[in-house]
Amino acid sequence: MDTVTERNIGERLRSAARIEPERFPRLKLIGNKWAEAVSAKLAAAHASPLSVEFVASSPFVLSTAALSETDTQMVLTVRSAKWRETALVAADGRFADTITEAGFGGDGRDAPAAGRPLTSVGRFFADAALRTFVETGNAVFADVVALGMSADRLLVEGIGHKLEEAIAPEARAFLEFRFRVSIGRCEAALRVAIPESVLSPHRRKFAALPDEGPSIVDETWTRDLEAGFQKTDMHVRAILCEQQSSLGEISTFHVGQTIALDATMQSLVLLECEGQRLFRGSMGRSRDTYVVKVSEPVDPTEEFIDDILAH
Repeated sequence: MDTVTERNIGERLRSAARIEPERFPRLKLIGNKWAEAVSAKLAAAHASPLSVEFVASSPFVLSTAALSETDTQMVLTVRSAKWRETALVAADGRFADTITEAGFGGDGRDAPAAGRPLTSVGRFFADAALRTFVETGNAVFADVVALGMSADRLLVEGIGHKLEEAIAPEARAFLEFRFRVSIGRCEAALRVAIPESVLSPHRRKFAALPDEGPSIVDETWTRDLEAGFQKTDMHVRAILCEQQSSLGEISTFHVGQTIALDATMQSLVLLECEGQRLFRGSMGRSRDTYVVKVSEPVDPTEEFIDDILAH
């Protein structure tokens, strides 16, 4: 495959993986639930109630210029044991003052001046609030994807430089959820940026809204139908190796011939049901019987990409 074709395929795959918020209505539902959950958490921890409003979601590409344009004063980096990328929770220069106002029971009568330096008290209240967004985010995404996010480091100096050093260029595409946090005349902006590569495998779920209406299906009929499906016979195959051979080589096959495979006893066996690849597993023996221990599920997206690149 020539380099130009490889670049074209790579760009087409990246384009197909991008999330355009207007095509995925569930993102708005998640954003609104997120704002409600954060409001409830912050109300329990502050003397005065804060208003948290979901504004919109949009693609975001990390750069020092992009951070400067949004008046970013602090960024909380976020990690997960479920993915390698870094998520970000970023707040503008008025966020710490707004959160502190609620923390001390103020009513937000006087709007904070822009560009005020961050105090140790403001940093304390802001850091706790940013972590609240992380904690509640795990819950609101639970029906779609288990994010398993946890707060990492709070950055308040040299933010752009530090993030560009820590995050690889190919991992700087995010989907951000923008929120407005306010009390009285104190108002601040906050953005939660989740790596697009983490969310893109779940595009189908984001495209459909959950059905929350009452069920009109007969539950007895549903159980009987499910029980019937459970008894359906299916054909399962365990495939050790697949490789290409020329027509000439195949025409010389004969009984007793030994055919070398590109596989070893440590190679993973592919489990397939009715043409659908389901799992990979390790081959072993139990007495006189060969067995397969399931090791990992097959990711359809990765399989699709590997098939294209293999040709």
